[in-house]
Amino acid sequence: MANRRTTHDPHQFINTADHRRQLQLAVQVALPANAHVLARNFARSSASSYWLLMLDQPAGQAPRFLTLRIADHTLWLANHDQLAITWQAGDFQTVQQTLRAQLTPAALQHYSFSLTTIDIVTLRLILHLEQHQLIWLVQLSPTIAKAYKNQQLDLQADFLSAKLLLGNMNNSSLQLVPVNQPLFQQRLGQYFGRNLLFSQFTSHRLLRLLPTNQWIRPLLQVLPPTPQLTTQLAAAYGTDFVRVSVEAIRQQAQVSMAN
Repeated sequence: MANRRTTHDPHQFINTADHRRQLQLAVQVALPANAHVLARNFARSSASSYWLLMLDQPAGQAPRFLTLRIADHTLWLANHDQLAITWQAGDFQTVQQTLRAQLTPAALQHYSFSLTTIDIVTLRLILHLEQHQLIWLVQLSPTIAKAYKNQQLDLQADFLSAKLLLGNMNNSSLQLVPVNQPLFQQRLGQYFGRNLLFSQFTSHRLLRLLPTNQWIRPLLQVLPPTPQLTTQLAAAYGTDFVRVSVEAIRQQAQVSMAN
């Protein structure tokens, strides 16, 4: 259960540029020599921050990445793919010491991940759809939706059994298309658990999944190009899946022209 904290002691962490710099310095000093920060983002209403680390690999090996979460409350996602560190907001020295103790070679190996060609084309599809004002959504169970983030969402059990929808980014009740593709949905859950997607609650028990652009774009810059995107998507998820995506883009274009 995620106990969300909405206020903080003014003598502790205050979400200012200066405190962010102090936390960034603490993280950078604590990182092992083979890791560096590729991207980061800070929550606006809490002392949570997320760090995308890139791990140096021997020549010829695929890059590996790691999601680091530093927060003063537990994450509401179960079976997430992140190294989560709890800190007393504003205690930069202790969080630095904790990170040094936690970022062991074994932990780096356990929590880090590489991205396959299918991952790369899937992430490119997510960004391509967003450019056309389209995003993915899942319909939550009434219990999880009503509890907001005080009820854990299991990314294996709850997420994979939820109804998957493709819809308008700005109006979640417009142009909702059901999509049944378990392998794609499984990958969405992985990306969500790695902070490559972030969520927003909306009406009708829907959870909007938006790409974390400041993470995905730097990732794609260091990963190989993927020509013949449509062909690779069809091979991975089937021609029906590609057809649904293309048709959704066409319909969205018509909506945009009408407006």
